[in-house]
Amino acid sequence: MEETAELFELAPEEIEVCLRLKGPGARHQLLHYLRPPTFEDWREYERNLRSTVESVECDGEETLRFDSCALEAAATLYDRLFRRAGGYQAGPSSCEGSNGVSAERIPLHHKELVTRALSEVAPASPEAPGDSWEAIPFSLDAETVEVRLEATRAGAKHLNLVHVFRPPTASDRVEHSRIHAQALYVRGSQTLKSLLPSRLPGLAALYDKLILEAHGYAVAGRPLADRAAVVRHMDPLHKKVAVQALFGE
Repeated sequence: MEETAELFELAPEEIEVCLRLKGPGARHQLLHYLRPPTFEDWREYERNLRSTVESVECDGEETLRFDSCALEAAATLYDRLFRRAGGYQAGPSSCEGSNGVSAERIPLHHKELVTRALSEVAPASPEAPGDSWEAIPFSLDAETVEVRLEATRAGAKHLNLVHVFRPPTASDRVEHSRIHAQALYVRGSQTLKSLLPSRLPGLAALYDKLILEAHGYAVAGRPLADRAAVVRHMDPLHKKVAVQALFGE
């Protein structure tokens, strides 16, 4: 995968995702073109996951079971964002339009792979994983805390994504803990089943509260000018991942 020093565009006209798949006797390059997902799209995606945890008995012992509708949620998000796709071939009796196949014809597991590609952002990896690391004293008087992320888009890996926060206070940490502790008990459940709500709204709000500046990003090719621009334009998933890294998740 190609590494790039280009700024990560936060307001693209559309996003291209290329799937390279190997099937029985053939290789396929499939291009998917999507509108950029909004905060509401990602919040709805997390809601559609319907993540649950419940107490069940397994081999005579009580244990916790986690479940979610990941495949269905990915397909729903894909259908919301879909514009067109290429690399597919429909039969002669098909009524597909000039933009290629419709979203309904895309295989479910392809939709999942595309959705997964949209969310490829994570805390930056160590530059030399095999090297030993040096312990650095923890500063109690730091004015800022820096979090580095890496993200992939259109086959290019962005390694220069930097988020600068003010240090979280004790009340900020309590708020972060509260966000992660939320669960909705399913009334009438015999297994103490709980629904885990979307954490995105709470984490994004915490990001907006603590962020000071961000580097490596652009809107219409121009770097983010100030804190207000960061809060307004930052990708919701980048907000979520950055603030999770800030709190050591």
